[in-house]
Amino acid sequence: MGVLNICFEFSTETSGFFDYSDYKSVYESFYKPLGQFLYAHEEFKFTFYFSGSQLEFFKQKNPEFLEILKNLSNRKQIEILGGGYYHPVFPLLFPLDRTGQIELLSSTIRKIVGKRPRGVMLCASAWDPSLVTSFETCGVDFVQLDSSLIQKEKKLFLPLIISDRGKSLKVLSLHKEFVPEENETPEGFIQRLKKNVDKIVKNDEENPDADRVVVIPFNKTTIKRLLNEKLVKEFLELLKTKYADSIKLELPYNCVKNSENFVQTYIHAGITEEIAKWSIEPYKQIEIKPNTSVNVYDFMQTYKRSQALYNRMIFVSLLVNQCKGDKMRKKTAREYLWAAQTGDAYVYPTSGALLSSQERQKAFKKLTEAELLVRECEDFHESILNYDYNCDGLNEYLCRMEKFNVCINRRGGAIFELDVMKKSSNYADNMSRVMPLDKCNDNYEKGIFVDHLFEPEEYSRYIKGLPCKNGVFSNNVYKEVMFNSTKREICLETKSHFPSLDQAISIRKKYIINSNGIMVQYILKNLSPISIKAKFVVESNFAQLDFKKEVFDSYKIDVVNNGQIEEKTSQSLEFMKNVDAFQLTDLDNNVVFTFEPNEMANLVSYPITLMRSKIDASGLQPAGRTLSLSLAWDVDLACNMEMEKTINLTIISSKRKKA
Repeated sequence: MGVLNICFEFSTETSGFFDYSDYKSVYESFYKPLGQFLYAHEEFKFTFYFSGSQLEFFKQKNPEFLEILKNLSNRKQIEILGGGYYHPVFPLLFPLDRTGQIELLSSTIRKIVGKRPRGVMLCASAWDPSLVTSFETCGVDFVQLDSSLIQKEKKLFLPLIISDRGKSLKVLSLHKEFVPEENETPEGFIQRLKKNVDKIVKNDEENPDADRVVVIPFNKTTIKRLLNEKLVKEFLELLKTKYADSIKLELPYNCVKNSENFVQTYIHAGITEEIAKWSIEPYKQIEIKPNTSVNVYDFMQTYKRSQALYNRMIFVSLLVNQCKGDKMRKKTAREYLWAAQTGDAYVYPTSGALLSSQERQKAFKKLTEAELLVRECEDFHESILNYDYNCDGLNEYLCRMEKFNVCINRRGGAIFELDVMKKSSNYADNMSRVMPLDKCNDNYEKGIFVDHLFEPEEYSRYIKGLPCKNGVFSNNVYKEVMFNSTKREICLETKSHFPSLDQAISIRKKYIINSNGIMVQYILKNLSPISIKAKFVVESNFAQLDFKKEVFDSYKIDVVNNGQIEEKTSQSLEFMKNVDAFQLTDLDNNVVFTFEPNEMANLVSYPITLMRSKIDASGLQPAGRTLSLSLAWDVDLACNMEMEKTINLTIISSKRKKA
């Protein structure tokens, strides 16, 4: 074996959205001491990856750190990797957005250190073979991927080379298993590394004398092991003396540039092992078998809220790419779109909870801002579209009104996306409760205008905020009866069986969309020869948009009861009989939702906090909050009899916040 090149590098899982408090803490804890450390040890070579948002923070708050980076780069001591400006999941993007984000980050880095990055870092090592063409177009020489994506027989500690339709790309694999262990001595670290490399290299008969390369990535948990002054001096001394001819510190690009031995391979679409383990079953870690390929699409199909954000992002991408008119507005809209593509909102960082709503809500807000700008560029007309919005094989209904967007799903016949066009997030971005994380199962997707038919004993559980066994309609696929885009009417229908006596019952549900809101008309019909006595419930769930608040005080509930207005709390369970109407106010964004049933109904409201595991499985933490509000009526239907109920939802968005 020739020389063993060791490449140390560091990156942090920070949000693609600009947050001074988070970035300041990361800078003070990691980047500042790391910069001082490298400046004092010129022989210690190191590699960084920064997102564009991090560089923007340094430029505004710590420009002296950028000067340090420039000096270190001029000394050829550090390398800064490129990638997407907002650290996106590249396989999810259109080629135009891929190249745009790469060029934006590359030009930013060039302005700072005077040279373009030659390699790229991928969010969660999310890889797809189609990326070869995009990276080659941007002048990228190599990409770094987690070693779990590389075939076992190709792990020879040599640069890899992959090709796609005549274009090629070099690959360096990241080996987290070689990160120095706690309290490990420099000699022990070197011996462990050499032992593992020698074990592989002795079987490589084609390249026995080739130089090898090991890229070791550090994160916020492990980087402190590298900043011990005494251990670093001992490590460097060993490289100068005992291992002077066999081991050296190097930068990734130099390893690729100087190598004359490449391993030809093909890398299937995949994602880092830490994420892949969670991608098979919801909220469960499953050990990935060898030669099993798990990619980002597997993750999103397992977690519906991540898929919903992706669907929204793709739709807005199409709007931006097809936009004609004001070039400056279109440019700004594209910047908002790119910001919404940050990987933290789709595939979650190891330091946070699995499927946390915080980054997802920020992304929804950026997408709304992008769509608003597109609307200003062209002559916008209110419309209703009928097509397979989420690619599940069933048509959805996308209602684009001046004040709001609504998307209606045929599964459950409910609204699963509600974007108020006031630069706010998705009010219908709700997660369902699951065992054992939330101590119960909902067994249906929580949205707005979710339909239930309960037996009396089940209803008594429901009004206590407990999940129920049967909602009858809540998880049904509704059939389209009528769709009229001119009148803005959508009529859906489904049939089911009431569990107690297996009685057939149907529900017809008509949405009438207008500029100020939505009217929903229900017709329940007893199709069985026996009368049905039950409770009909229409449930609407509103997500907490600003999840950083520890208390669920974003909403205010005003109830009209017998002509009197009463204010109710959103922080505990509330139950009221004979409600004429209720008004839900988003205090942060000053958006008001008014629900008016045609007949008095019972009202139950309660907050739900969703607990989720951290990706490193170190424990549970809150990942989302939802306010559930339900209107309920008694049902007493004889054979072949019908019952009609109507709810009118009005959406008011005020420009000024109330005092």
